[in-house]
Amino acid sequence: MATLTPTSKQAVRPLPNRSVWASFRLEYWLGLILVGHIILAAWYSFAVPPWEAHDEWAHYRYAAYLAEEKKLPDPEQRLTTEFEFDEATQPPLYYLVAAAPMLAVDTRDGYRPAVNPYASRGTGEGGVNMVLNDPLQNKWPFRGTILALHLGRLVSVALSTVGLYFTYRLARLLSPGAGGVVLTAVAIQAFAPQYVFLSSVMTNDILLIVLETALLYFLLRIVEEGFRLGLVLAAALTLGLALLTKYLALAMLPVAALALLLAARKHGRKPRSRRTWPVWIAVATPLVLMVAWWLGRNIALTGRLLPRDPTSQANLLGGLTGSQTLAVDSQSLVSALRYGFTTYWVSLGWGNVGAPDWVYGVWLFLALGGLAGLLLWLRLPEARRRGPLLFVALTYLIAAISLPLLREVLHASALLRGRYILSTLPLVAWIIAQGWFQLSGRTWVVTQKLLWIWPFLLTVALVPMVIVPAYAPPAPVLAAEAPGQPINANFGGKARLLRVDTWPAGTVTPGQGLAVTLTWEVLERTDVPYTVAVQLLGAGGQSYASATSYPGNGRAATTVWQPGATFSETYWLTVQPVGPTPAEGRVKVALFNDSASPTYLPVQAADGTQAGDAVYVGDLRINTAPSLASASPAGTPPLARYGDLAVLLNARFPQQPQRPGWALPVALRWQALGASAEPVQVTVQLLDAAGNWVAGSDGNVDNDLPTTLWQAGDYPSTVRWLVIPPDLAPGAYRLVVALYRPGDLVRLQAVDNTGLRLPDNALALGEVTVQAP
Repeated sequence: MATLTPTSKQAVRPLPNRSVWASFRLEYWLGLILVGHIILAAWYSFAVPPWEAHDEWAHYRYAAYLAEEKKLPDPEQRLTTEFEFDEATQPPLYYLVAAAPMLAVDTRDGYRPAVNPYASRGTGEGGVNMVLNDPLQNKWPFRGTILALHLGRLVSVALSTVGLYFTYRLARLLSPGAGGVVLTAVAIQAFAPQYVFLSSVMTNDILLIVLETALLYFLLRIVEEGFRLGLVLAAALTLGLALLTKYLALAMLPVAALALLLAARKHGRKPRSRRTWPVWIAVATPLVLMVAWWLGRNIALTGRLLPRDPTSQANLLGGLTGSQTLAVDSQSLVSALRYGFTTYWVSLGWGNVGAPDWVYGVWLFLALGGLAGLLLWLRLPEARRRGPLLFVALTYLIAAISLPLLREVLHASALLRGRYILSTLPLVAWIIAQGWFQLSGRTWVVTQKLLWIWPFLLTVALVPMVIVPAYAPPAPVLAAEAPGQPINANFGGKARLLRVDTWPAGTVTPGQGLAVTLTWEVLERTDVPYTVAVQLLGAGGQSYASATSYPGNGRAATTVWQPGATFSETYWLTVQPVGPTPAEGRVKVALFNDSASPTYLPVQAADGTQAGDAVYVGDLRINTAPSLASASPAGTPPLARYGDLAVLLNARFPQQPQRPGWALPVALRWQALGASAEPVQVTVQLLDAAGNWVAGSDGNVDNDLPTTLWQAGDYPSTVRWLVIPPDLAPGAYRLVVALYRPGDLVRLQAVDNTGLRLPDNALALGEVTVQAP
């Protein structure tokens, strides 16, 4: 039995005799690590809501189909329709294993997950939960589909624990006698967040990791010990099982071929080795038959050897035959590798829940440090003696990364998902452990503790700090303490909108954000999910910004509402330069069923009156973006000034004679000096020779923005249409313009461009000649 204290052959300089492992044997510490991993993975399996992992619903349905129908699915027919990807084309091994405990459960309960369509936007504003999880359906004791899912998840926990045993054996093969390195490598993998997460959900990735680790171990044993019957049989069986788990196992074929060539070169001259060919044939026959059966079934049902991912196959074939060009964008390649690194360590949910950036920085530091230390270790005689094993291990790393990377290149994608290459984690964990052992020297006792503690504490902390908040419903609030304007509007008896708050409160500018916080009181659940629509409307009902989502940013859908709950949610709107500015803006809030024929919940105002199908709140000013702001007309003197509100810059109207019954357009352009305390309107009047009123047109000074929202430097404009009375006598009439307060009909003081007070506080624009009809 190997001791836990590293041998002197591996050390750069003598190490102290004491070690944290001194009083324990390897197997005892390994047992503690395995127990710790099981606890973490089981905890994650309950903390992660159902179906909140990549394609977990599709993985589950495959296994449930096997349990229900006792036969393999047709790869040409989808098992699921709720999400984009289906798993019916996958090899069956993982699902056969996961289906075993489901045989004891009734999975024909008609359960189907309610999809959150807004979560797939990738921005997070629609929530990260891909499914509307109902606490009443998911509560203990589990039944039906939910019970079967958790049984399948526990299968993943068990498989991942088996994988750790093979990591232990692999690390002992690479670092014999260095117990601390071996256990540290196992601990890094056992407690790494991504490995724990994949261990806690239904996915065939976890079985592939286990089988590839086992296969690599057996291949290295063959290189080291030769073609022993048990090893050859184990390697062949494991390779066949890996190919029946996921097609990414094809990356193991060149690795296996290399290992066998090295073994033949090293042991081929031994008499015993010459007698192994019958064994090889005996072992290879069932493997070939097993894989041939699966490939033959694929051809019979789909016409293709590999029905999975036909796009990649077609692109690869086209590139090899020259019918199309396989272009590799170096920038996309770098982006794919960067994304692959981050999602290799922490990528939860559907890849849309991550950790703070500094977490990935720590993993990068550990990985680079381990690599640097490994390079130092490779200079030692002990490492050189393990050269063939390390060469096979390096080949495996390259192959396991290159195949999924090639797939992303064929898809012109820059998203190499870390779970596709996580089968390399046993080797990466060993590199980190062996490298830091070499770097740390006399501080190895402290370093190994940190290498254990870091992933363990991180994985523990991710549950309360990341996973639970990502899926938890909004925190309850007290209505009296919620921010914003009281509304108290009732939406169809389902919910009451208590308050609406906007930030910034008075002015928004295109290109900038507007935060709208809604505070709801839940009255009752709905049978179908309703969507919250928040819009910023301007002139003529033009939408300047909008956001749609299920309530609570997807975490409080109306179908899972808890009556009596009160919560606040915030929507971020980006104001767009899509309409005239400056303009008056209002926030519109509605609840509708987003279907082929959308239906809106009717709104009842606080006073009991019907208010249509939406609530309109706010008194916002939509500014002109700085790059779009109008300039003051150069060299044009103002015509008149009206109090401290505005100056009239320009007035235009037709100069040709008019006839009774015609409508005379009068275009006015102003320069704002500031805002008015109360609304101000403009009046354009036609006066006779005695100054008597004969016609007029009153209205807003600006088409889009009330004077209460003006700012100095605005250039409002309007067109007033003055209808000439049908019985007006022919003659010359005077056209005047004035500003007044509609509340008391008092006109604003008007002066001309010389400062002289204008009669009746009205500016004469000119004469209008009316001819006989």
